[in-house]
Amino acid sequence: MSPVERAAALEAQNKQRVRQLTEELYNLRKLDRIPEFIAEDFVDRSQGAPLNAVGPAFIRQQAEASFKTFPELKFDILHLVADGDLVLAHWKATAPAPQPLLLQGHSLYRLRDGKVVESWDISDRLSPLLQRGYKVVPPTL
Repeated sequence: MSPVERAAALEAQNKQRVRQLTEELYNLRKLDRIPEFIAEDFVDRSQGAPLNAVGPAFIRQQAEASFKTFPELKFDILHLVADGDLVLAHWKATAPAPQPLLLQGHSLYRLRDGKVVESWDISDRLSPLLQRGYKVVPPTL
């Protein structure tokens, strides 16, 4: 296998791992599988992530909080793009109740040996508030 073929195969494998991670952890709620997808030395590098945003335990805590707030939250991957050990997932998440919710965002993952070692998340945080009736009020001068 040529170096180009090896790189393409690794990118395809990494994209499949991200698809599996999304389905198994976030849609099927198989949180016991987190160690199969998240490396012990994982770090969440998202803007505003807390300093303790590390390791599989953090992912479990984050997922449990999301499921408690949105018990029927479901993720759909719209696009997956890979470049070497990086995979970018463009996703949407929906929750039908208690009030319909639509979230959209991007998650960039760096994988090593089939496990996520770093991630960067960008999501629309304003839209869910607007969907729930909050208003944006400009400051008075």
